[in-house]
Amino acid sequence: MATLQDLFFNPNGVAVIGASSDPSKLSHGVVRNLKNGGYPRPIYPVNPRGGEILGLPVYPSILDVPDPVELGVVMIPAPLVPDALSECGRRGLKAVIVITGGFKEAGPEGAALEERLKQIADAYGMRLIGPNCVGVMDAHLPLDTTFITAMPPKGHIGFVSHSGAICGGTVDWARSTGVGFSRIASLGNQLDVDIADGIAMMQDDPNTRVISVYAEGLPDGRRFVDAAARVYRHKPIVMLKAGLTTSGTRAVASHTGAMAGNRQAYLAACHRAGVLVVDSLQEQNDVALTLATQPEPVGNRVALLTNAGGPAALAADELDEYGLVMANLAPSTVARLAEVTPRGAQLANPVDMLGGPAAEMYRSAGEALLADPGVDMLMAIFVPQAITPVPDVVENVIAMAQGASKPVVCCLVGGESLRESIIALNQAGVPFFQDPNRASRALAGLCQYARLRTRPVEPPAAPDRIDTERARSLLRRHWKESGAGFLDGAESAEVAEAYGIRVPRVGIASTADEAVALALELGYPVAMKVHAPGVIHKADIGGVRLDLRDDASVRAAFASMIAGNAGWRAMLQQMAPAGQEMIVGVHADPQFGPVLMAGLGGTLVEVLHDAAFRLAPLSARDALEMISETAAGRILQGLRGAAPGDRDAVVDAILRIGQLASDFPCISELDVNPLIVGEAGAGAWAVDVRIAIGAEPD
Repeated sequence: MATLQDLFFNPNGVAVIGASSDPSKLSHGVVRNLKNGGYPRPIYPVNPRGGEILGLPVYPSILDVPDPVELGVVMIPAPLVPDALSECGRRGLKAVIVITGGFKEAGPEGAALEERLKQIADAYGMRLIGPNCVGVMDAHLPLDTTFITAMPPKGHIGFVSHSGAICGGTVDWARSTGVGFSRIASLGNQLDVDIADGIAMMQDDPNTRVISVYAEGLPDGRRFVDAAARVYRHKPIVMLKAGLTTSGTRAVASHTGAMAGNRQAYLAACHRAGVLVVDSLQEQNDVALTLATQPEPVGNRVALLTNAGGPAALAADELDEYGLVMANLAPSTVARLAEVTPRGAQLANPVDMLGGPAAEMYRSAGEALLADPGVDMLMAIFVPQAITPVPDVVENVIAMAQGASKPVVCCLVGGESLRESIIALNQAGVPFFQDPNRASRALAGLCQYARLRTRPVEPPAAPDRIDTERARSLLRRHWKESGAGFLDGAESAEVAEAYGIRVPRVGIASTADEAVALALELGYPVAMKVHAPGVIHKADIGGVRLDLRDDASVRAAFASMIAGNAGWRAMLQQMAPAGQEMIVGVHADPQFGPVLMAGLGGTLVEVLHDAAFRLAPLSARDALEMISETAAGRILQGLRGAAPGDRDAVVDAILRIGQLASDFPCISELDVNPLIVGEAGAGAWAVDVRIAIGAEPD
């Protein structure tokens, strides 16, 4: 059975449905690109008018097209597409690209029409790319089903894009700079084939060394995570996503819900998936190009070879920003540099050969630097001047790089005199950058991927002492009585306790006498918190009293907190021992599922924004990593003579909360704030637990 990548990137015969003989029509452009691009198999224009297009006979219907044909490209008005798709199914096609727009993106009628396409494709067992896309390219076959002007040079970057316009712009950039691509797939509305499928189609392609992804939507976020996780140790994935700055109109009441927005969930998903995250198209292209052409570095030590101090200084600053370091050169390397660089050159790193070095010095000095065991990567920088021709410098940089087993990138700072040299560098597999900051970020991408690829694998494991049935019963009882929304504090604590999370003993009092009796039962000192419908952040309304040590203080607290508020009650709770305040929470993201947060807790949590995020469930290693990323984690290590906190207890709490949220997708928000962490070995207390459910528990 043909694989997805064979269906779309290696078809035996392509039919263009709606092909036009008018050169101004996009459908004519698709036929032209297939024919002039060198596609080596049959091309079948389809149009009821018949005739001939570019010397190819036109067939009135896909049903009339002879064998072999395996891929259909549909370019007819949207209302006519369902019938054409049905004919493709009857003809036996298993792969169709619908380039036509006017579907979901056009409104409710278009969305209904798009759903009809899905039904037809499913009925015939067809896979469908689009609608509202520009098609696919394979520069090596070659195959070009798009109406983009031309294909990029052959290379090793596979590009999967939600946007057809981004594909067109990327191809134009690639052609202007000599950067090569292997495959390009524009997915449009992702009715069937989505980003996860796009990654899979690049996975087994021998010509693709790095997968570059631009996404505007991830309809099944966990499917994307699973697809990327299967690939990233073999091929790096560089990801750019739009639409991360708004949270829509979703109302959130928990601290976690307020902080775990679109971007945090996306970053947590990319961490789980092993994806390199970038913030711009330029950065994406820079990092992908470097990963596709350069060997993996063994370390993060960089040597700079330059004829200008300013760009080298900028590069050094940027390298430091990304955690790379300037290499310390061995004495033997410095001695060799003295032999092959101009008199007066600065021989410490950066190696500054001053304004007018001979072109061949870039080769000899670069080779000396690359031979130094303390150098892991090299950046060659050249600012054009009147003495040394740029092409001569580039020729020597290329010769030096092609004989190296370490990464080499080249930064040419200029404009008018560089065009031919830029293409020469990229075609030779030496990444070009006009800005030293961009070159530094690209080298950082190499190091980031080296760490990702070799990170230990520790699958999530369910903690012991979990009573799933008890938690399910409690959640169902709340749903039956109150529906969606927050459980009260006592209910939330019971659910947490069912999952082995350590909570103080609690009770609810309706009168001052009941409060005193309950305090005596729990044992002084106690805490009192308001227990009232709709009150979530109790401290905001003065609804928390701590360290109450006798009957009189309990009565006074009850009177001031509850008096005059009909229906309000008081929740009394054992006072937890003193310790570090942390927050651990979960927010149900609509794309990626439960997202865990951990960091500094207390009333200022949303001001401090000290938090790390991961997808749930997770491993103990992941939980430790989360803690280490936060100021809370550094405090737990023990600062200025303070005793270390119980990190193991925090890890245990994170794992249990993550498992609870994973077992019950009905939980929309969960906060443990504060989680009071004692000294090492003393454990942690979930002092205030808030759980909200948004659907019926299952």
